[in-house]
Amino acid sequence: MYRTVFSRIRLRAIAAVFLSTALGLAPDVSDASETRRTVALVAGQMTSNGIDEVFLPGKTDFINAGFAGVALGWEAQLDNPRWRAGIELQVNQHFGKNDHQEIVAPLTIRYSPDRPWPRAIDSFAFGLGLSHATSTPNTEIARRGNSQRTLVYFSLETAFAVGDRDSTLFLRLHHRSDAYGLMATDSGSNAFALGFRKSF
Repeated sequence: MYRTVFSRIRLRAIAAVFLSTALGLAPDVSDASETRRTVALVAGQMTSNGIDEVFLPGKTDFINAGFAGVALGWEAQLDNPRWRAGIELQVNQHFGKNDHQEIVAPLTIRYSPDRPWPRAIDSFAFGLGLSHATSTPNTEIARRGNSQRTLVYFSLETAFAVGDRDSTLFLRLHHRSDAYGLMATDSGSNAFALGFRKSF
């Protein structure tokens, strides 16, 4: 019981810090040069893994379920030019063992590292928001016995520069969960996604 309460407090504290960073520190965006709009094509493969083992070498278990979609993003430069905060809207079609559509709406924070990081690495990003499925995902029901249409979403992303500075390839963890009891149903899923993003 105490562990569950502590986890909820910790999650809410992290969310509060993230929201204050993404919203409270954002600059006056009247200067269009400090803002960036993006469009991305994304495709992902679902796993049967929990978040505690999805990154363990040799433990990742890909299943017959995937998704493809498009994501629109908007980012504003913070006071430190290496940091950007923004929002994203992603719409996915799931296939295989799942057959639903998914709408994802996270707040995002992005960091572009100083050299001597490899020049190919463009940035690292984290997103936190909600994921809504048009029907309860079959793979989540199969894994945990139950699920629900709306769950908390977060993403972890590494982006790589390709061609001009306005294009990137990215690898992303696509995560849905009840967020340590924040949502009613103890369920969730993880997927690895590959995407191509263009700024405009």
